[in-house]
Amino acid sequence: MSAGDQAVSGQAAAAGCGAPAGGAAIKDAGNQAIVQGRVTKDGAPVPVGYARLLNSGGDFVAEVPLGEDGGFRFFAAPGEWTLRVLAPGGISADRGVSAATGEIRELEVAV
Repeated sequence: MSAGDQAVSGQAAAAGCGAPAGGAAIKDAGNQAIVQGRVTKDGAPVPVGYARLLNSGGDFVAEVPLGEDGGFRFFAAPGEWTLRVLAPGGISADRGVSAATGEIRELEVAV
């Protein structure tokens, strides 16, 4: 590992999850099954917290930090999932979602 790689991985570890908060904008799912959306409270984005993806058995599969706009995105396998939002102050919300190949599922989660 080069010194540059160490610095990058050190930043990712220090900041928590290594995934980019909110992710980049996607307009076409192609051959992917995408679950994305925003988390809000009283109409305002929730910029601090995490979105988790749980499988049909309730097992943890993936987690991403919320973006400044409360946004999150997962590239999921087709099927039934539970999205769990966790934010400071004991905020927690679950939403069921069905992911399908070639489709972007948009969720608005008000907490």
